[in-house]
Amino acid sequence: MPSELDITALCNLALDYLDEAPLTSIDEGTSVARWFKRNFWPLVDGLTRKHPWNFALARVLLPANSTSPPFGWAYAYTLPSDCLRVLPLSDDGIDAGSPIAFKVEKADIVTDRPPPLALRYIARTRNPGLFDNQFCDALAALLAQKAAHFITGKQSYAQAMAQMYQGLLNDAQMIDALEGTPDGPLDDDWLNARL
Repeated sequence: MPSELDITALCNLALDYLDEAPLTSIDEGTSVARWFKRNFWPLVDGLTRKHPWNFALARVLLPANSTSPPFGWAYAYTLPSDCLRVLPLSDDGIDAGSPIAFKVEKADIVTDRPPPLALRYIARTRNPGLFDNQFCDALAALLAQKAAHFITGKQSYAQAMAQMYQGLLNDAQMIDALEGTPDGPLDDDWLNARL
């Protein structure tokens, strides 16, 4: 479920974990606010890339590029500009379809699959209100871990926040993975031959 939190509220949650005073705004100009403003989106992108969070999943049918790779693969497809991570390719883009061989090279996917290419990917999300509540908890702990030494000057806070972050991340990933029908087994030539 969406969190409805904004950037300042998420940073204040991190400050709560560190027992520090809250920000009035991410734009207030203090050294703490500047640290959060500098580091917020890179940390969000890194955390989002780690797991196929439901709020960040996207689907698209890609047309092939006008020029093919010079060797090795038949087609190249330009990745969407908001793509943080490509999920495994399969027939028709379904989770349990037959896998399709591919590589990500710079801003392209190269493969022998003819167009259009059904792509599922993790998308960069710039609206914190769409983040899942458990993702927000894990993100706040990550922000607190990374900011701990800068804000408190104590390495022990960073270590405590690292442990909190790992626990919250594990819980968030488990809850996120339980939303939806479980993936069926992948098509398997060995299993299909037995049928």
